[in-house]
Amino acid sequence: MKYVTQIEQCNIKRHQVKDHLRKSSILLFLMRDNEGANEKNVMHQEYEFIFSLRPTPDFKMKKPLILGIYNGAFGTLEPSMQSATFRPKPILDTPLSNQLALYVIQELLLCGEGDMAYLGNMIVSMGDYLVKRHNMQQEIDTKLKMGLSPFQVQRIQRYVLQHIDRPVQTSELAMVVDLSVHHFIRVFKKTTGETPHQFVTRLKLEEAKKLLLSTDESVIQVGMGVGCDNPSHFSQLFKSNFGIPPLQFRKAFQASLQFAS
Repeated sequence: MKYVTQIEQCNIKRHQVKDHLRKSSILLFLMRDNEGANEKNVMHQEYEFIFSLRPTPDFKMKKPLILGIYNGAFGTLEPSMQSATFRPKPILDTPLSNQLALYVIQELLLCGEGDMAYLGNMIVSMGDYLVKRHNMQQEIDTKLKMGLSPFQVQRIQRYVLQHIDRPVQTSELAMVVDLSVHHFIRVFKKTTGETPHQFVTRLKLEEAKKLLLSTDESVIQVGMGVGCDNPSHFSQLFKSNFGIPPLQFRKAFQASLQFAS
């Protein structure tokens, strides 16, 4: 989806920003304060470029979006455009956004605005890319607030059971629902009340119980079947969760069947 169509206003001054803001406005800023200025490196020179961009008709916005690069960091600003309102947004800081910003700033500083047709497409592309990344972060934040859906939890459970015979890493589960590991851990605990590790361990031990009761496999084989290659660790894990070692659990169940018959 495209978010930006073209440049509406070029190089707006900070004090003029509010006059250009409308409900659907997108502003791209490329700014640096004069601290640490170095004439030998254009990225260290003082500069300030602010562009008003026209959003696509299908891109709905609740309030103006002001984003770009300030003193080498990517983030957002409030409509006042005061430096103190700058908020870094790591999701905007990618190799591509850095390359685009470097190219545009260099051209603006070295060549000026004489040929905006030449730079216009690049500025629009940069704005479109940053808006896209910003929206990605909003979608992630929304998912975190809502938690995982039942369908997502089922997908995770199914994945664990499909790979029950080996260790399952948290990073794998995060990929199943297309979240970063950090965000996945937070939202998973919020949704299920368990950490991913606790969830995986519980499923493995539940499967181990089924194998102990329904097969003649040795305890060692059962442990290996649920991804626990260390028999001692498997027995300790089983006992800590069910209060009884796996072999005693099997014998107790078999005894209860004999008693019932």
